[in-house]
Amino acid sequence: MSRWLLTLLALSAVTVAVVLAVARPGALSRPGTFAQPAAAIGDVEPSPTSTPAPRAYIDKNISNGGGPCKVIDDETTEIVGDSHQLAVCVENMPDDVGGFDLTISYYDTLDSCTETNCTEGPCLNDNPDANAGLGEDWDCHLEGHGQPMCHQPPQGAGDGLSTVPGPSGRATINCEGDGTIKEGALAVLNLDVIAAGTDNVGIDWLVVYNDAGAPIAHCQYNDAGGVGMTCLGATDIKQSGETHKRATRTPTPAPPTATPVPPTVPPPPPPPTATPSGGVGPEIVAPTTGSGPTDSGTPWAVWLAAGIAGAAAGGLYLRRATR
Repeated sequence: MSRWLLTLLALSAVTVAVVLAVARPGALSRPGTFAQPAAAIGDVEPSPTSTPAPRAYIDKNISNGGGPCKVIDDETTEIVGDSHQLAVCVENMPDDVGGFDLTISYYDTLDSCTETNCTEGPCLNDNPDANAGLGEDWDCHLEGHGQPMCHQPPQGAGDGLSTVPGPSGRATINCEGDGTIKEGALAVLNLDVIAAGTDNVGIDWLVVYNDAGAPIAHCQYNDAGGVGMTCLGATDIKQSGETHKRATRTPTPAPPTATPVPPTVPPPPPPPTATPSGGVGPEIVAPTTGSGPTDSGTPWAVWLAAGIAGAAAGGLYLRRATR
């Protein structure tokens, strides 16, 4: 048998074996390989996302954006004698805010404040003011805390309360109510600028509670419970009003008053002169009144003079002729 025929028979045998193997059930099926359907994309569980960390900060321009904590401004400039406001804001709270204890630090050598004497009621419109976004179902006149205070001198070193160094005033407010927000303004402090300088206002103390009264977040006080959060202050630059006054303009002197000059009156025209008439003599103009004619034509005096001159000329002619 020829070699090519043997080769052809061998290839045919291999082909038949492969066909029989594929046709046999379960020959190439193995669990976990091609026999298992591919998982759909929607069946894959997404990886867990990180929860944003809670934080608190100071907004120094509560009018920017239409209200406190809408657009955060952590630095502003005021003029001595101006009044200004700052808001303490929170965001990413792990639960609805149902209460808080807050202390704000500022330099009382640069800022002063006006206390609002609230002896009863919820004291929401005090200073600090908690009526910016918490609602009406809140009480900021709690037993054991008293009314909100815009100025309390810092206590002695080691008291565990004041964490901002320097000559600071401290504004305190303690409130509780129905938790409806996880972010927004807790309180607004009203201050008056009394001197030039730089005031680094800060959140000296903050503990946030839920509706059940359990702490959910805190800053500057590790034993309060809840999660720790970052509390950011702000810079308050006070400038003297003299640096912003416009330069006094020197008034432009008025032009000198001109001395009135009388109008120039032209001199009267010279009298008319007699016009010579043909060598006979000056023309005599008759007056407008008298016995002579007053209408147009030669005046009678002219005719008389002409007659006399003619007679004289005729006599002279006759005298020469008789010689």
